[in-house]
Amino acid sequence: MATKDTKRKVLAFLAGGLVLGVGAAVTLAAWNDSEFANGTFTAGSFTFTGSTDGTTFSDHATDDAAAALTFELDPTNLSPGDVVYAPYALRLGGTYDATLDSVAPVGAGDFATAGKLTYGIVSTGTTFGCDATAFAAGTAVPATMTPGTDVNLCIQVTAASGSGGIEQGDTGTVTWQWNATSVQP
Repeated sequence: MATKDTKRKVLAFLAGGLVLGVGAAVTLAAWNDSEFANGTFTAGSFTFTGSTDGTTFSDHATDDAAAALTFELDPTNLSPGDVVYAPYALRLGGTYDATLDSVAPVGAGDFATAGKLTYGIVSTGTTFGCDATAFAAGTAVPATMTPGTDVNLCIQVTAASGSGGIEQGDTGTVTWQWNATSVQP
């Protein structure tokens, strides 16, 4: 049988080993490492602008900021059956192709009444300009656009005659709208 001193020595030795073991565990716990990675992201760009002269393009993003079209004939002295033409160009900038949608023209003032004026729009390809000849030679407005490529348009407005057509003194505005929606690859 072990003596009290021997018992104390064994307990002291075990206690020391326990402390040493805890110290080793603490030392092992201090050995850790981390690894990180990150990425930098930038959104692509997308701009859609218009031009009344085929050269100077700017943003007309709301109907309040609509570009003022220049018609070939004076559209402020229309009589029934008159037809007037105006050119307009659309340009897509940025990094993505886009779908192109035309919204039906919206009249205001006396031209809010449907049927007083009728409208037509064609694409004139790479040529900016619009008259009866350009309109007759025009093609359908494309459904897609590519950045850096202009879509030249020819807008035709006809003053309707007969019942429900244009009347003396009618005045108002008509607003055309095109929407471009980016197409991600």
